[in-house]
Amino acid sequence: MAKYIFLICSTLFVSIIFGGKPNEIKVKSKISNITLFLTGGEASRLANVNLKKGRNKIVYTGISSVIDRKSIQFNADKAYELVSVSTEMDFLAPIVENNKLKTVKDTLQYLEQELKRLKDERSAYQTEQQLLDYNKNIKGTESSLTVEELKAMADFYLKRSMSINKKITNYDDQIETINQIIPNYKYQLQELNNESTAHSNQIIVIVDLEEATTLKTNLKYIVSNCGWQANYDLLATELNNNITLKYKAKVYNNTGNNWENINIKLSSANPDKTASAPELTPWVISRESNFTKSSSKKSTYLVPQNRAYKQYYQNSSAPNMNQQLDVVNFNNSNFQLTQQQKKKAVQFKSVQVPQISAEFDIKKTYSIPSDSKPYLVEIAKHNLAASFSHKAVPKLDNDAFLLASIVGWEKLNLIPGPANVYFSNTYVGQSYLETQSVEDTLNLSFGRDNKITIERKNSEEMSEKTVLGNNKKDTYTYEITLKNNQSVASSINLYDQIPISQNSDITITVNEISNASYDETTGELIWDINLEPNEIKKVKLSFTIKYPKGRSIKLKRYRTIACPSF
Repeated sequence: MAKYIFLICSTLFVSIIFGGKPNEIKVKSKISNITLFLTGGEASRLANVNLKKGRNKIVYTGISSVIDRKSIQFNADKAYELVSVSTEMDFLAPIVENNKLKTVKDTLQYLEQELKRLKDERSAYQTEQQLLDYNKNIKGTESSLTVEELKAMADFYLKRSMSINKKITNYDDQIETINQIIPNYKYQLQELNNESTAHSNQIIVIVDLEEATTLKTNLKYIVSNCGWQANYDLLATELNNNITLKYKAKVYNNTGNNWENINIKLSSANPDKTASAPELTPWVISRESNFTKSSSKKSTYLVPQNRAYKQYYQNSSAPNMNQQLDVVNFNNSNFQLTQQQKKKAVQFKSVQVPQISAEFDIKKTYSIPSDSKPYLVEIAKHNLAASFSHKAVPKLDNDAFLLASIVGWEKLNLIPGPANVYFSNTYVGQSYLETQSVEDTLNLSFGRDNKITIERKNSEEMSEKTVLGNNKKDTYTYEITLKNNQSVASSINLYDQIPISQNSDITITVNEISNASYDETTGELIWDINLEPNEIKKVKLSFTIKYPKGRSIKLKRYRTIACPSF
C-alpha cells in the first residue's frame, strides 16, 4: 500500500514539474548572421536564455512575419529535451518604427486633418453663398425699400459675394495642393515599411530541463522577401595590364526585420532543399545544346551600352514578376500607383547557375534596412589576364574599337548579372554577363579608342573612269592611314572590302590590296597591323569595275534616319 502511495505522489510531483504551467521567458534577440540566397535567406539568431528546472516556454519576439514555419531549427549548447516548436502572430505587440517612418506617418496624419478642416470651412462659405443667392431678389418682395436702401443692399451683396468667392478659390487651391502631396507620402510610407510585414511574429520553443541552467541558443529559419543579384565592375587602365574584376552583389531586404551589423554569406543554392538523395538522369551531349552560336567563325564580343541593356533581356522567356500590388490600401482608402512608382518594385528574372552551388563569405559586416531598396555588398576582387587588340572598319566608322579577350573568369563561380565597364577611369557603359553561354575566353568591347587615329580617303590621282567600246571601266583607289598616339604598341585588325559581282556582265578586278588577307567569296579584306608608339602606317586598296555603257552602278551605301521637316 505504501508503495502505491509513493508511486502516486511521485507521479503528481512529476506532473507538477513537467505538466503544469511552464516557466515563460520572452527573448528579444537580433539577427547575427544570414545566408542570403538569390531569392530568400536563412536567418540565425543567437541568445543566452536563463531557464529553470522543468518545463520552460521560450518566446522569441520580433520575428519576421514572412518566415517558413517548417524551416525553424532550434539548437543549444547544453542538454535539453525539445517538446515543441511553433509560431504565433502577435498583433498586440507595438510596432517599432524608425524616425523617418514616424515622421512620414505624422506628416500624413497632419495633412489629412488639414484637408478635412479646409473642406469644412469651404463648405461653410458655400452655404453662405447659397443663402445670398436665395435672398438677392429681395426687391421683388419688399416694395417699400427706398433707393438708398436698395443701393446699400446691392453694395453689401457685391462686396460679400466677392469676399466669399475669393475665400472659396483660396480654399480650392489649398485643397488641390494637399491632394497632390498626400499620395506621395502614402507611397513613401508603403515603401518604408508595408503594414503587412510590420506585424510581429513570434517563435515559441518549449523545452524540458533536468536542472536550472543558462542555454546559449541558436535559432535558424528560412525567410522570404529578400535576395541578391550579381553585379560586376570590369576595369582596365593600360593595354599591357591585367583587367580588374570587382564581384559585387545588390542585396535587398523586405522581411520586416532590419539587419544591423550582421555577417552575410551569399549563396546560389536553392533555399527549398529536399531531404531526398539526388538521382542521376542520362547526360545527353548534343551540338550547341546549351546555347546558340553564330554561324560565323568570328568571335562574338559583348558590347556595353551606356544608356540601357534591355537588348540582353529580349531573348529571355522568363516573365517579370512584380512583388507589390498595383493598388495599395492606406486607412481604408485606395490610390493608384504611377508607372514610375511601379518600376521601383522588386522584379525577378530567371538566370542559369551551375548545378553545384557556390557560397561567398563576406568579410565585412553590413546593415541592411527592411525597405526593399538594393544595397551594394562587396564579394571579391580579381585580376584577370587579358589580351587587347583593336578593330577598325574605316569604310563605316573612322574610330578604332578596343577589344579585350579575358581568360580565367570561368573559375570564379560567377552568376549572370549586369557589368559596368570602365577604361582609364572612364565609364564605357553597361553590359550583361550571361556566364553560362561564354566559353573559356570572355570577349568584351571597351568601346572607341580615340588614341588610334584612322583616315580613309579616295586617291583621286589614281582613280579614273574610261570608256572602251560598249563598256565602262571605273578604277577606285583608297588610301588608309593609321597612327598610334599611345605610349604602348597596339595591334589592329583593319577591315575593308572589295565589291563582288552577282551579274555576268559586271566584272571586278583587284589591282592592289597591300598584302591583306582576301576572301574572294565575300570580298572581305583583313590587315593585321602592329603599330609602335607614335608610328604611322598606310595601306592601299584598288579595284576596277567593268560594266556595260548603258548601265549605272551605285557604290555608296545609304541609311535611313529621321530629320526635321519644315
